Amino acid sequence: MGTLHTWENLELTRRSKPLELSADVVIIGSGAGGAPMAHELASEGHSVVVLEQGGYFPTESFQFDCTESVRQLYLNSGLTFAIGVPTVLCPVGKTVGGTTTINQGTALRIPRQVLQEWRVGDGLKEIDPEEMSLYYTAIEEFLFVKKADPEVAGNNARKFLEGAGRLGLQGGYLPRNAKDCEGYGVCSFGCPSGAKQSMNVSYIPEAVKKGADVYADCKVTRILTENGRAVGVEGFFKKHDTRQKGPAVRVSAKVVVLAGGTIGTPLLLLRNKLANSSGEVGWNYRLHPVTQVIPIFDERIDPHKGISQSAWVDEFLAERISLETTVLPPDMLAMAIPAACDNHSEVMSLYPYTGLIGCMLRETSKGRIVPGPRHGFYVFYQINWEDVRRMKLANVIASEIAFAAGAKRVLTFMAGHNELRSLQDLKRLKSEKVSSRQFMAMSGWHPMGTCRMGDDPETSVVRHTGETWDVENLFISDASVFPTSIGVNPQLTIMAFSLRCAGFVDEKLVGETDRQEQTGTGISTAIA
Repeated sequence: MGTLHTWENLELTRRSKPLELSADVVIIGSGAGGAPMAHELASEGHSVVVLEQGGYFPTESFQFDCTESVRQLYLNSGLTFAIGVPTVLCPVGKTVGGTTTINQGTALRIPRQVLQEWRVGDGLKEIDPEEMSLYYTAIEEFLFVKKADPEVAGNNARKFLEGAGRLGLQGGYLPRNAKDCEGYGVCSFGCPSGAKQSMNVSYIPEAVKKGADVYADCKVTRILTENGRAVGVEGFFKKHDTRQKGPAVRVSAKVVVLAGGTIGTPLLLLRNKLANSSGEVGWNYRLHPVTQVIPIFDERIDPHKGISQSAWVDEFLAERISLETTVLPPDMLAMAIPAACDNHSEVMSLYPYTGLIGCMLRETSKGRIVPGPRHGFYVFYQINWEDVRRMKLANVIASEIAFAAGAKRVLTFMAGHNELRSLQDLKRLKSEKVSSRQFMAMSGWHPMGTCRMGDDPETSVVRHTGETWDVENLFISDASVFPTSIGVNPQLTIMAFSLRCAGFVDEKLVGETDRQEQTGTGISTAIA
């Protein structure tokens, strides 16, 4: 039995001496890339240490306070932006469980054609679709993945699917990693019932039962290497709420796994000047750009009642467009809607009569992560003209669905087309060219790609196994290894690749044990 260590139970306020640890494998990050691997390796009998920069929040701490949840559970209190036109809000989690703690719970497999693109275009022929299907099946069973219950999904989803059906569009209820969901509608702020099987209530506690030790509030700053091999990490504790700095920590390990996400992983490599002979670390930043349309109905919708993301239209995946229902609480919607003064007040008074449809792209645009001062960073991302065209089309389709569902008017986040009162307004939107400058409140979800996987060390950072080309025993297990964005919510695919990577780490650990037995050396002497 392992332990989930927090600032309090480690009594770090009174501790000054560095914490010295050793393990077979140390995993940096406890989200979709780190947690399944921790569970898998601990189940195989390996000693596992997981270091998480964010704090630990038990289910009972999620109390419907959205503002406080964003401050506590999100990186930079939710204020991570990609610099470009438009500026794009890029929310990611920073807590035990990572972004799975604050995502919507949607659990989709990678589209087969995307995996085939990787196999053919990126040389990843070793990634077998049938093998991946086995990983998906295991995860889906472990996380109780099933389609959203229509009785709990809510009126927003019902009206959306009614409109899509009248237009003859393919869609339905989304599969979710939720067990007995009660439809509180606050998935993005921590599930207060524990129904959503995010890593903090599923893989992490099960990994602890198998013997893994998890340390919250622990920031890793250095990857230790010797003779071209990763042999451990160093960092320090920092309390997530008060930002009080605690003692240093040093972990000796046979294998180091980076699972800090598309932002955290490349920043750690860049600051350590490691695994970047290709020059690709931090480049190829991909995401799913998202805008919304707001249908306004005569009947009450009460969008906050029900599952916040429960239905989609997948008719246009080949066009790189996915449409999904979503929900914003009133205070957050009030900050986003393109209205002011009396108009703003009027729109917010109609909140109970509104729905919300998210327009998400599998983009072709690319960006970059750059380290900044004091452990900060910059994200640069410019959406290209082709993706702007697709985003306009997505908004047109979403608006058509809204009108078909009976909406009396539709609000968009495009300057010059903020309010569509009729099909004639929609026709005008279809005919006019839209620029990136016209999009307001664009967000970027599911960051991917900054340490991409490939078959050529000159153009990629890791092999198909997840091990870096440059540093032996240094693996990456998160969405940063994706060669491209995938066009659907990626958490299930990150987990599937985590289990796949765990198999190769297991082989390494067994090999390291054999090597040390033959040479008579141990991990305690591996670090100078």
